[in-house]
Amino acid sequence: MKKYLQIYHDLLNDIQAKKFKEGDLLPSDTKLVMKYGVSRETVRRAIKLLFDEGYIQTIRGKGSIVLNSDRVMFPFSKIESYKELVTSNHLHSENKIIKIEEPTDVPKNLLFGAPNIATQLIVRKRIVNDLPTVLDYDYINTDVTGIVPKQAALNSLFFYFEHDLGLKINYAIKHITVELADYDDLHFLEIDKHIPIVVVRSETRLADNHILSYTESRHRADKFSSVEFARRHE
Repeated sequence: MKKYLQIYHDLLNDIQAKKFKEGDLLPSDTKLVMKYGVSRETVRRAIKLLFDEGYIQTIRGKGSIVLNSDRVMFPFSKIESYKELVTSNHLHSENKIIKIEEPTDVPKNLLFGAPNIATQLIVRKRIVNDLPTVLDYDYINTDVTGIVPKQAALNSLFFYFEHDLGLKINYAIKHITVELADYDDLHFLEIDKHIPIVVVRSETRLADNHILSYTESRHRADKFSSVEFARRHE
């Protein structure tokens, strides 16, 4: 890992673990240079990443001040696996597989004009702090991945794709709507019919632009939260 990314991740982990609280100053550039044995420019690259992502505010003559670090639970502007999200938010969570099917056609409402592919369907229920919260329907391109083993689905699909298969995930296109709960939502999420569902339909592609998967994530709206940090460009 490049040095500036190591510094970035170390500082980010300390912020998320509340070692640095809102209003605290991060160690100075000079202290970080001495601690990591790197150039001042390397430290500044790490600090700029934290600044760009809204974790800190830099003030001339004072340093880098930690901002409110209650981060996005379900961010839309990044591609993160569910396991990465719950880890970074320090949540207790578990996966339960509802079903695995292959071959399976991709529903037309997930394609948005994109090509259909031969897929393996993996349906999982996400339980957060002992509460069923999300249903994920992943239609995985078996021409790219082959058949995904059950254990990989229980652990993390992204980890399996990137670390076991060596695939490079590049970008995702996401469509977000609020809809009425369907029968499976009521049954698996254990909700009342009056609770709506936030639906995120996405198409994920690799660095070579091949389609990796189509996904429909169905979040119970009463437990859904998304906060994005935005800066105005000068």
